[in-house]
Amino acid sequence: MNEQNFADEINKVNREAAAATDILNNRKQRVSLRRRLLLLVVIIWIVPVLMICYFVTVTYRNDIIDKTNQFMEDGIKNFTYFTMRRIDEAVDISKSTSYEMIIEKAWKNYESDKINSAELYRQIIGNLNSKLYVENRFIMTAFYLTDNPDHLYYKSRMDANYISIYRNEVEEVAKKISVQENSDAHIEIINGRIYIIRNLYTTTNYTKFGTLIMELNKDKLIDGISLNKDYEYSFFINDTGSIISFQDQSSDHNRDGIFHKLTKHYSKDMNGRIDYENDQPYIGLLYQQKHSDFHFGAVLIANDSVLFSQLMDLYVIMIIIMLVIIPVFVYMLYFISHHITNPMSRMIGAVNKMEQGRLGLQVEGSSMPNTEFDVLMEAFNHMSYELKYLFDYAYNEKIARKDAQIIALQSQINPHFLNNTLEMMNWQARMAGDVTVSKMIEALGTLLNHSMDRTNKKLISLSEELRCVDAYLYIISMRFGKRLKIEKEIDPNLLQIKVPQLILQPLIENAVVHGVETVKNGTIQIKIYKKQDNVYLQIINTGKNMTEEDLERVESILNGIPNDPNIGIKSSHESLGIHNVNQRIKLIFGKTYGLTIRPISDGETASTIIVPYSYESEEDPVDQSTIIRNKIG
Repeated sequence: MNEQNFADEINKVNREAAAATDILNNRKQRVSLRRRLLLLVVIIWIVPVLMICYFVTVTYRNDIIDKTNQFMEDGIKNFTYFTMRRIDEAVDISKSTSYEMIIEKAWKNYESDKINSAELYRQIIGNLNSKLYVENRFIMTAFYLTDNPDHLYYKSRMDANYISIYRNEVEEVAKKISVQENSDAHIEIINGRIYIIRNLYTTTNYTKFGTLIMELNKDKLIDGISLNKDYEYSFFINDTGSIISFQDQSSDHNRDGIFHKLTKHYSKDMNGRIDYENDQPYIGLLYQQKHSDFHFGAVLIANDSVLFSQLMDLYVIMIIIMLVIIPVFVYMLYFISHHITNPMSRMIGAVNKMEQGRLGLQVEGSSMPNTEFDVLMEAFNHMSYELKYLFDYAYNEKIARKDAQIIALQSQINPHFLNNTLEMMNWQARMAGDVTVSKMIEALGTLLNHSMDRTNKKLISLSEELRCVDAYLYIISMRFGKRLKIEKEIDPNLLQIKVPQLILQPLIENAVVHGVETVKNGTIQIKIYKKQDNVYLQIINTGKNMTEEDLERVESILNGIPNDPNIGIKSSHESLGIHNVNQRIKLIFGKTYGLTIRPISDGETASTIIVPYSYESEEDPVDQSTIIRNKIG
């Protein structure tokens, strides 16, 4: 391999190593691929599927509930309409008895002795019989004269024993109505039977002469009405004491409880109102309707499990869908882990070991689970081997040429040559309109001029030192961008005090490296203020908390030359910088002054320099021999 080709290879390796280092430095700032893949699966698959399932479930469920409630309301309204209509027709038939005047004439003829009691009985029974058989909506008709209530004129479709039912259940209620002075039709529900009871008056002089009792056939009330077999219909008239039920189901505590809740809503003042009650497993409705002769309350009770059986089917379908989704999701997690994240973990582990200096490392383990990672593994192993070969081959030659290169650079990079070069670069940048580069060059020139100390001054004004600080902060801010925040609190009356050169820039550099860089972003505060006869120059940075070990190490650095072999080149440079600042201040102003580095709060560290406010002597406070002895000692 000739020298040019070898140099090209070394440059290529250096570029690759630098790129790899940048990637490794930024790796911790980025979200891992595993998390990104899981998030992607959740966003484009799990979330839409769950949203669809939820939307379908909620929409379908609400639709079923709304339609079912509507069916129930329509059902109870239709039931009420037809039932009230047929009761009203029966009431009209009871009233027609007065208009026909058959019983009235028979009674008048009997009272005037025109007919005997046998004929009276025949005419009354004939009229009752016609009503009973012409209108099959009645089971029983009965009549008695006001002046002889114990003598009952009676006709029934049932057997002869039915008269005992009347005597035991109806007679007492009928006699209470008989003493009332009105001809209103009274609807009474007694032990599950419906009776119409009304007093009969003469059409001429409005004289009460008897009481008519008619029992309705409750089955005829719903004859021809299509009732939903899943609903239980009931109704009561005028009060909730007695009730007529259709499609009666077996009674239980919950069903009785919901009926009790519904009756609490009953009021004769209500008209056209529907009330809902729910008492698992039943749901009930109460519909109230006013009529001129009575107040009607219809009750509908249904079982939830029957009523919303479609919802149960929907829930079963959703459960099945979820049981299918879960294994698919688990398989996707396994697939991502086995085919992507595990191979990547192996590769990253090898990269970390290589970063620690194990050049030539080969990825351990068997072949990868897929072709793509097999190719990556082979490429990595080959690259690792080549890197080790090139570094081993180049090391000796690189060491041999190091001194010559340093000498050559030292001879070329002198203050005059460097400043001229920077001025030319600044001029070119301004001509090209690149203000950012121009400002960075100017800042770098300020730093170099300040650090080269051409005037060989021992002390400079604080304003000059701050110009160097501003130049350094500008360069650093271009590196960190918005991740670095600079805050200043500087007493303008202190800008002309004398301070040693290059005492603030090393502290800011230390704050950046050991504070801001450790947490990737942060704040640096510059505070300069006077307290009594001293001036305090303070650099406060955010970052990780200092441990007891850190405090001991800093104290050791400030009071002696750092010699820890584990510090590293970069840290050694920074340690030497803060050591140098402390020693120079003590040499110039005395041992009562100097630098301290202490934590001041959680996540904040302050580097504080104390110098005298007034320092008039331009000579060293100690002679050169003392300085030499202090440095040696």
